Amino acid sequence: MENAPDRPAVRYRDLTMTYADLDTAANATARRLIGGGVEKHHLIPVLVADGREFPAALFGVMKTGAAFVPLDPVWPADRLNAIMAELSPPAVVVSPATEKVLAGLRDPAPAVVVDCAGPGDAEAPPDERRPGPGDLIYGFYTSGSTGTPKCALNHHRGLVNRLTTMSRRFGDGAGHVTLQNSRSTFDSSMWQVLWPLTSGGQVVLPDRDGILDLEQTATTIGRYGVTTTDFVPSVLAAFVALLEERDDLRAATSGLRRMLIGGEPAGPAVVHRLRALLPGLAVTNTFGPTECSIGSVFHDVTDADADRIPIGLPIDNTAAILLDGDLNPVPADTPGELYLGGECVGAGYLGDPARTARTFVPNPFPQIPGHRLYRTGDLARAGDDGLLHFAGRLDEQVKLGGVRVELGDVAAALAGHPLVGDATAVVLGEPPDATLVSCVTPRSPAETPSAEQLRGYAAGKLPAEQVPHRIVVLDELPLNHNGKADRKALAALVVADGSDEEVEPPSGPMEELVCSAWREVLERDRISVVVPFSDYGGTSLLAYRVVTAVGERLGRPVRPRDLLAEPTVRAQAARLEGGVDDDSAELAYVRQDLAWRPPRTLLLTGATGFIGAHVLDELLTRSNAEIVCLVRCADADEGARRLAGVLDRYGLTSAWRQLPMAITSGRVEVVPGDLAGELLGLPQRRFDALASTVSGIVNAAGAVNFLSGYLDHRPANVLGVQELIKLATGGARLHLLSTLSIFAPAGRGGPPITEDRIPVPDEVTADGYNRSKYVAESLVAEAHRQGVASVVYRLGEVWPHRETGVANPDSLAHNLLYACARTACVFPTGAATDVTPVDVVARFLARAATGDLDVPDGAMHVLWPIGLRFADAFDVLATRCGLDRVGYAEFRDRLEAVAEPDDRLTGLRLLLPPPSGDGDAAPAEFDEMFTDGSRHFDIRRFDRHGAALARPETDALGALDRYLSSLSDTSAFVPQER
Repeated sequence: MENAPDRPAVRYRDLTMTYADLDTAANATARRLIGGGVEKHHLIPVLVADGREFPAALFGVMKTGAAFVPLDPVWPADRLNAIMAELSPPAVVVSPATEKVLAGLRDPAPAVVVDCAGPGDAEAPPDERRPGPGDLIYGFYTSGSTGTPKCALNHHRGLVNRLTTMSRRFGDGAGHVTLQNSRSTFDSSMWQVLWPLTSGGQVVLPDRDGILDLEQTATTIGRYGVTTTDFVPSVLAAFVALLEERDDLRAATSGLRRMLIGGEPAGPAVVHRLRALLPGLAVTNTFGPTECSIGSVFHDVTDADADRIPIGLPIDNTAAILLDGDLNPVPADTPGELYLGGECVGAGYLGDPARTARTFVPNPFPQIPGHRLYRTGDLARAGDDGLLHFAGRLDEQVKLGGVRVELGDVAAALAGHPLVGDATAVVLGEPPDATLVSCVTPRSPAETPSAEQLRGYAAGKLPAEQVPHRIVVLDELPLNHNGKADRKALAALVVADGSDEEVEPPSGPMEELVCSAWREVLERDRISVVVPFSDYGGTSLLAYRVVTAVGERLGRPVRPRDLLAEPTVRAQAARLEGGVDDDSAELAYVRQDLAWRPPRTLLLTGATGFIGAHVLDELLTRSNAEIVCLVRCADADEGARRLAGVLDRYGLTSAWRQLPMAITSGRVEVVPGDLAGELLGLPQRRFDALASTVSGIVNAAGAVNFLSGYLDHRPANVLGVQELIKLATGGARLHLLSTLSIFAPAGRGGPPITEDRIPVPDEVTADGYNRSKYVAESLVAEAHRQGVASVVYRLGEVWPHRETGVANPDSLAHNLLYACARTACVFPTGAATDVTPVDVVARFLARAATGDLDVPDGAMHVLWPIGLRFADAFDVLATRCGLDRVGYAEFRDRLEAVAEPDDRLTGLRLLLPPPSGDGDAAPAEFDEMFTDGSRHFDIRRFDRHGAALARPETDALGALDRYLSSLSDTSAFVPQER
C-alpha cells in the first residue's frame, strides 16, 4: 500500500477502492473491534456476503491479530445460532446490508459495521497486534459427518506459502486482475481475494443475486479485463458450452490468462475444449482440502493430458505421500490414501480434539517437514513421473459442484423432523449431473410427511448447497447384510419412484416449448407442468442448461433470472410469454416442427450382453427411438430387472436411471422371447405385429463359445438370423453384428480385405462360432439380393468403454489380462490385437440404426486403425501392480493354481496351448489366438461414415487407460463377478 496507495485494489459494480481506501476501511474496522474487546487469537465471525466490505472486513480482523470466520447471511438461522454459540465472539463484523441478519439471531454479539465510505484518517492498530506465522488466520465451517458443521482452522504461514507459490509460478500479482468466482464461505475465495491484494493486483468482486448466471460471469470478465479466475469443473462444463455457442462471450473472455480449477475431478474433454477456445489461457488443476490452506497440489494442464488430468505435484514447502493402512508408502501406480504435510497443514478443528487427532496424525517421516500429516480420506496413485492421480474416496463424503457434502450430515438434518423415522442420502449420477437425493421413512404410517414439507425443513437446517435436490418418502429403507442402508437398492427405488405420477400436460405452445427443454435436460419422457423443477432432482447446473435449451428453441438468448425465478414449466412459460411477442413464439415452433423426424421403433436383441447393453444405452440417452427388447426371461418384469442389472453392471448410469420411466411410458418394451426359437419364441400374432411395427432390427445377440462346434452355435447364430430376416421382410432394415475373424488367418495375406468381400467356405476360420457367423452373413447377403435392406457390422476386438473401463466378461483378450492381474505375473509374447472401444462401436451402430448416420447397405469393418502389442499392455500392468515377469510355463502353473472357482480363469485355462519348451516366450499357437485386424482389413467405408463420431486414438494404451487402471486394482485379490 505504501508503494502505490492510489492504485486500484477492489472493483465492485461501478465502484473502485484504491489500496489507500481499503487500508483506511480495514484500520477503522480494526479499531472498532479492538474497542469492542477483541484480543489477539480470537475467532471473529465475518457475516458479510459480497461487496467492498468483504475484503475490508478480512484485513480489519487480521490487523487486530485475531482470525476471521466467514459466515453466509443466507444460512439457516439455526445453523448461524449454533455457530455463534460455539465461537462466543466478543463482536461480529457485518456490512450495512447484513446488520439486520445478526440482530435477528438468538443472543447476538455486538455488531461492528464495516464502513467503506467513512473518513480517511483511521490509524493503524499498534504493531504488537501484528500476527505471526504460527497464529491462526481463519476458520471455515465445512460439512460434518454427524450432522454438526465443523470449523477447520488454518495458520498464517500456510496461506502465505500458498500465495507466494502462486506468485512464483504465475508471476507477480501486480499484473493480474482476479475475479472472485467462489462464494465467500468457500476457502477458495481466499486466494481469489487475498493473492491480488497482497501482491499489488486487483480483485473484481461479483454482483450476485443467488442465480447461477454464466453469461454475466463472462460479461464481467470482459468488462473488467479479468486475467485470472477459478472454476469448479462441473460449472466449467456449462461455461465452456456457453462460450462455444456465443462468439461475443468468447471475445469477452479472450483476455483470460490463467484459470485454476479444483474442488472435484476434472474431465479432460471440457478442459481441452476450453484451451482450444481460448488459446492464450493456461489452466492449472488444483487439489487440497480446507484443512490444508486451500490447496497444495498443482498441475499445469498440457496437451499430454489428453486422456486424464493429474492432480499434480505438491507445491513449495509441502509434501504429498500415499500410504497404506499401516502408514507405509505404497509402490508406484498403486492406490493409497493421500496424506499432506509441510507448511500447508492446518491447526485442526475448533473444539474437537478427538476429530483432530484422528485426522491430523503424527508425522513419522523425517524428510517431510512438520510434526503432523493430514489424512485427506482420498485415494490416489502416483505414476512413474510422480504425478498424482485422484482415485476416489474412502468414506461417504462427496463433492457436489465442488462443495464438500457429508451424506451423514444431510441424513441427520432430515432425521430431526418430528414426522421422520429414519433418513439417509444417496448421490445419483456422475458430475456434472450428480443429484443429491434423501430417502426418509415416516415415524408413523398414519402421518406421512410430504416432500415439500421436508424440503422446507431441510432448507432451515442446512446450507443451500447441502439441501437435497430431491426427497423420496419410502415405507422402509432397504438394508444390506450389515444392517446398514443399502445405497444401491435405494438408488434403484429412487429411479423407480414417480414412474406412475400424475402428469399435467402442457396446454399451449409456450408451455410445450419449455416442457420440451425440461425433458431434454432432465432426461425424462414425462414432465408435469405444475411440478417444481427441484422435485425432478433439478440442480442449479441443470437449471442453467434449461435456460440454454429454451434459448435455443426461441432463437434468442434468455437471461437466467428471467426464467429461473419461477419453479414450474407453467410459471416459466407465463413469464416468457410476457416478454416474447406472438411472432417470435410462432417462429420458434416453426423451427421446432421443421426439425421433427418420425419416431423409429427398433427391435434390439442381445440387450443383456456387452455390446447390446451399450447399444441400449446409446439409444436411450442419445435418441428418441422406441425400443423393443427381446429378452430371454419368464415375463416382462424379470426382463426389465435383467436389463437394469446389466446397465448397472457396465456402469451405464444415465441409461440405468432412465430405464424405469422409459418402460412405464412405453418407450421401451420388454418382450420375453428366444432368438433361437421358431418365430423368436413368440406367438404368430405377436411376431406379425412386430414385423408391421418395427422400422429397424439390431441383432447384437448370439452364442459365443470357442470350445463348441457349429451345431451348438446354429440355433442362435443361424436359425435366429433366419427368423430376423423373415421379420425384416415387413420393411424393417436389419443390422447384423458379425466378426472379422470369419476370415481365416491364412487368407489374410496380401492387400487389405475389402468390406464387400465374403469368404468362400474354404477361407472361413475352422471353428463352430466363425462358421455360424459366416453362414449368417451369407443368409443376409442373399436376403439383400431379394430386397431386404441390411447392414453387416464386422467387429474386431471390442474393448471396454473409455470412460467406465468396464470390460466384456467373455472377451478372450480381457480374460488374459485379468489372469495376469490375478496370477500377479506377465510373460513374453509376440501376440497383438486391434483396439476399438465399445462406446465407439455402440454409438456408430445406434446412430446407423436410427438413421442419424446415412450408412449404405452392405458390410462394414467397424475397426480403429490402431493395434496393441500384449507385451506393451503387460508392461503397463507389471509397472502399476508390481507383477512378476516370468515365463509362459510359470504363468500357466500359476493360472492352474488360482483358476478355481473363477469361471473366467477356468475357461481361459482350457483355451491356452501348452508351453513349447523353447524358452520363456509364449508358443506360436498362443500368439496366433489373437490378430491385429488393423493390419489386414480395409476400413475406408467405416472411416468415411464414423469419423465424425469419435476420432481414433493414436495410442492404444491411451484408449485403454481407464480399463488398465481398473485392472491395477484387481491384482491377486478376489475373483471378479461375471
